[in-house]
Amino acid sequence: MCWEFTMDIKIRHLSVWYAHCDELSIEQAVNSDETELNWPKLAFVPAMQRRRLSPFAKMALKVANDSIIDVVQDLPIVFSSRHGDLPKTSTLLADLADKNAISPTAFGLSVHNAIPSLFSILTNNKQAINAISAGQDSFMMALVDAYARLKSGLADEILFIHADQKLPETYLGFQDEQQLSHAISMVISLPDQEQKTTNEQSIRFSFKQFSNAVIDNMPLSLLFSQWYCSTQQQIVLASKNYQWTLEKNA
Repeated sequence: MCWEFTMDIKIRHLSVWYAHCDELSIEQAVNSDETELNWPKLAFVPAMQRRRLSPFAKMALKVANDSIIDVVQDLPIVFSSRHGDLPKTSTLLADLADKNAISPTAFGLSVHNAIPSLFSILTNNKQAINAISAGQDSFMMALVDAYARLKSGLADEILFIHADQKLPETYLGFQDEQQLSHAISMVISLPDQEQKTTNEQSIRFSFKQFSNAVIDNMPLSLLFSQWYCSTQQQIVLASKNYQWTLEKNA
């Protein structure tokens, strides 16, 4: 049985950060050396809190804050990540294996919804948070979740945040896509009849079960951001399980 769902959303305030984004394109930055990387500074975060943040948290909080600069109301949050803060989690697992004491702070900031929760605290946002992880489809499935919440009337706008960091060396043997630390954020709503501004775009996307075509080797989140920022009208993305078709509406 083959099925397909089609959804329409409007996106504004898209913000993208990736390793070496100031000097390299995404294609050039993929698999680049991130050991000497300058992570976002986060001037809006108090210094005491900033010192406790991992690189994963810094890039996610940076794009999220950029996306709400002109937003006046508190927004519900949909957060997605395939692996979460895996560098932090792998360190905790190594400590467990070595029978070392586990840091309560490190553990608390390693859970999957820690970063959007921290952002809500920093911005005094009391709206609901959903945290999504769905393998290669994490980014796109989070878009589905955001659409469902908008369509159900639970929210008029949603702050969407996605982040993934390059896998730690221990896990690189299991990678099934190219690695690049990156974060993407945007404000999502349902389309309306109002005149679009220069920083917003309505898109239509659909997905269907998928089993026997070429699978994209770059994270779908990065392919989406490239497409969205280009003049290309349509793109088809493929994971192991689904085929995603995206089209910009006129």
